Amino acid sequence: MDFFAQMEQTTGVYLNEVQKRAVTHTDGPLLLLASPGSGKTTTLNMKIGYLLMEKNIHPSRIMAVTFSKASARDMSERFDQFFPEMTDWKVHFSTIHSFAYKIVREWLRKNEQDYLIIEGNVDEEEMKKGFNGPQVPLHKHFILKKLYEEENGKQISDDEMDELMTYISFVKNRMLEGKELAAVKLNVKQGVSIFQAYERFKKEHDHRLLLDFDDMLTYCHQILLEDEEILSKYQRQFQYILTDESQDNSVVQHEIVEMLAKPQQNLCVVADDDQSIFRWRGSDVTKLLQFEKAYPGATVMTMSQNYRSSQEIVAASNQFIKRNQNRYPKEMFTENPSEKPIEIKSVRNYEDQLKYVTEQIKEAGTEEEVAILYRNNASAVPLADKLNKAGIQFYMRDIDPKFFKHWIVEDILNFMRFSYNICRVDILERIHTKFNAYITKQQVAFLKRQQVEESVFDTLGDTEVPSYQAKNLRKAKKVFIDLNSMVPDRAIRTIREHLGYDRAIQSMCEKFGFNGEHLFGILDTLEEIAAGLGTLKGFANRLKELERLVQTSKFNKHDSHVTLTTFHSAKGLEYDKVYMIDLINGVVPSKDDLDRYRNKEYGPLEEAVRLFYVGMTRARHHLEMVTYHYKGNERVAESMFVTNVKKIVQPASSTTVKKRKSTSGKKVDQEDLLQPDDIEVGRHLYHPKFGRGVIKEYGGEQIGITFKEAGYKSLSLTFCLENDLLQRDRGTGSSSQQ
Repeated sequence: MDFFAQMEQTTGVYLNEVQKRAVTHTDGPLLLLASPGSGKTTTLNMKIGYLLMEKNIHPSRIMAVTFSKASARDMSERFDQFFPEMTDWKVHFSTIHSFAYKIVREWLRKNEQDYLIIEGNVDEEEMKKGFNGPQVPLHKHFILKKLYEEENGKQISDDEMDELMTYISFVKNRMLEGKELAAVKLNVKQGVSIFQAYERFKKEHDHRLLLDFDDMLTYCHQILLEDEEILSKYQRQFQYILTDESQDNSVVQHEIVEMLAKPQQNLCVVADDDQSIFRWRGSDVTKLLQFEKAYPGATVMTMSQNYRSSQEIVAASNQFIKRNQNRYPKEMFTENPSEKPIEIKSVRNYEDQLKYVTEQIKEAGTEEEVAILYRNNASAVPLADKLNKAGIQFYMRDIDPKFFKHWIVEDILNFMRFSYNICRVDILERIHTKFNAYITKQQVAFLKRQQVEESVFDTLGDTEVPSYQAKNLRKAKKVFIDLNSMVPDRAIRTIREHLGYDRAIQSMCEKFGFNGEHLFGILDTLEEIAAGLGTLKGFANRLKELERLVQTSKFNKHDSHVTLTTFHSAKGLEYDKVYMIDLINGVVPSKDDLDRYRNKEYGPLEEAVRLFYVGMTRARHHLEMVTYHYKGNERVAESMFVTNVKKIVQPASSTTVKKRKSTSGKKVDQEDLLQPDDIEVGRHLYHPKFGRGVIKEYGGEQIGITFKEAGYKSLSLTFCLENDLLQRDRGTGSSSQQ
C-alpha cells in the first residue's frame, strides 16, 4: 500500500494531486503557495510524515518552523492526530524566535557572556518603582521611558511608547541602519536618537548584555554570519527545513532561513503572498516574490483549491485580490456548493451599524460560529457595549485594556469630575490647557495658594486678567455648571465643541505629531458608550463595567459562539458567518494608506487590499460587509474596497446610472465617456473643467481625483456620470500601474 492510500485509510485524509506533488517533492527548494482554506497545515504534516516513513529521515534532521507559538502548537497537535504511533519520533515544531534564541544562548555560553532578557510582564509595584524611582528597572519599557525623558524633558505618552516600540521592531526586523532609520515614518520627537541610545544602553550596561525579543533575531543573524562553527553545525544537522506562514517573515527571518538551508537547499517554504499583512512589524512580501531569484532552479507550486468557503465567497475573493499588481498569479476555486450571495449592508450612521449587527446576531441564535471583524481595536469597545446590553455573550481575541487608561478617557472623566465641584484646583491643573479659558500655569499656581471657596473662575476673575480672558472665564463657568446636569453623550459633545476640547486635541496633534485619527476615534467611542445613559456618574460606572467585561471576555472562548477580532488576528481562523464592519475610507483602507498612495507609495494600499482579502476568506457560508454614511456629524465615504466588491458581485447594478443631457458645454461622443465599470483607482481621465487627472480614491458616492493642474478634488460620482464630466484621456492611455 502506498503512502497516500495508507494515510487515507488510517487518517481519513485525502490529498489532491497538487498536495501529493508537494508532499513528494523532497529535494531542492520548493515554494508552496497556499490559498486560504487550501489545507496547508494538513499538507505540511503529511510531508513531514512522508519524510519520516518513506524517506527514513530521522526527526532530528527535520526543522519545522512556523510564525507563532499558536501555529506551532496547532501543527504539533495535528501531527499527533495523524501519526499517534510516532509520538517518540515527533518532529519539534518551533517559532523562528525560539530557534534564534537557542543559537544566541549557545553563542553567549561559548563566549562566557552574561545576559538578561528585558521583556515580559511587569507587576504593579515594579511599575511604580519604574516610573518614580531613581534607578531604571532593566525592562525595555522603562529604559525607553527614561531615555525619552532625557531626550525631550517630559514624560512619554502611551501612544508614543506604542509607536516607538513598533518602530524599533520594524527597523531591526528590516535590518535598517544609518540614514535608513530616519526614512521610516515615526511621530515620536527625537525617536531615532532614542532608538540609538537604547541600543547603546543595552550593550554597555554593567557587563551584562541586555536582550529584547528582536535582538534574538538580529544577534542570531550576526552569529550565523560570523561564527562558521555554529553555522556549519546547524547546516549539517538540518537536512530538511520546512517553514509555514512565510509571508509573515521579516527580512532578518528570511535571511536566517536562507543561511541554514545551504548548501543542500532542501527547503519547503509554505506561504501565500496574498495574505502578507504584517508589513508594519517588518514582514516583507518582496522576499517571496523573488524566491526563484534567491533559489535558482526552485520549484513553485500553487494549492488553489479552497475547502473552506462557498462558491460565492471564493469567486468574489479571488477576483478582488487581483486588483493588486505585485503578486503571484493564482486562480482560487472551490468544489463546495453554492450558498447565499455576499451581502453588502449600507446604513445611515455608525450607531445604526452597531444596532444592525447586534440584532442580526440575536435573531440568528447560537447554532453558528460568528465573527465580527474590524480594522482597529477601538471598534471593539462600543461593539462590546452594544452586545452586552443585548445580553449576547462574546469572546474577544484582541484585548486592549489601554483604551480605558488612555489620557483622552481620563481627560473626559476629569471634565465631568470638575463639573461636580468647580472649586477643585487639583482637577483644573490636569485640564486647564485643554479648554478655552486661557488659564496659565502661573494662574493655576496662584489658585493652589488660595482658599478657593466660590469657584476657580470667580477667584481668577477677581484678579487682574485680560478682558478677553475674563469673558472666557465667565463662559466656561456657565458651561461647567450646565454640564453637571446633562446626559453623558450631550456632555461629551459639549466638552468637545463648546469648551474647545477638539481644537485643543487638534493643536496637540499638529505640535507633537500625535495620531489625530486615533484620538478623535476614542472620543467618538466614548460618545457611543454614553448614549442612553442618564447621568455622568452612570457613564463613569459603565466604563468600569466595560473594562471588567472586556478583560474577562477571554474566559468565554469555549462558551460563546460570537468572536470579536481584528482582521490581523483573524488570519488562519474560520467561522460559519462573518461580519466585516467599519468599512469606510479612512478606516479600511486607513487615511495613512490613502495619503501614501497619493504620494505614489503603493505598498501600504496593496497591504490594505490583502488585509481585506484575509477578512473575506475567513467565512465558510455567510459573508456580510457593513458600511455607513455618517460618523457623528461627519459625512464618510463607503470603503473603496466595498465598492470594488459591489462591482464583482452586482455587476448589473453598477451600470444602471441615469443619463441626462451633458451640461459641460460640448457634445461628447458616447465612446469617449467613462462608464461605471471603467471607474478604478489608477485610471487616467479628462474633466472639462479641471483637465487631465488620475483616480486616486473610489468609494460609494465619492470619487477622489488628482488633477495635473487643479490638484486633488473629491467629486460626486453620480453627478459626474450624469453630466458626462468623466471622459477617457486619449493622450495618456486608460490606466496606470497601481
